[in-house]
Amino acid sequence: MNNNKLFRNINNKMIGGVASGLADYLQIDVTIVRVLFVLGIFIPAPFPIVLFYIILWMVMPASVKNSEIVKEHHSIS
Repeated sequence: MNNNKLFRNINNKMIGGVASGLADYLQIDVTIVRVLFVLGIFIPAPFPIVLFYIILWMVMPASVKNSEIVKEHHSIS
């Protein structure tokens, strides 16, 4: 089972980092998740997909990758 936590990946984002965070959590390519979101908009009921994305954007906490934390730590020193 996946032991990762669900976070928005703000370092690899197009809009809000939701798709990137889901891809990290599911351990799949982010392009697949982005394409599924875009295809979901064209399904006869597009509003729930957009609403789902916005809700995830508001609910999912942002996460900074370890490389960014290391960069910030070195720039402070």
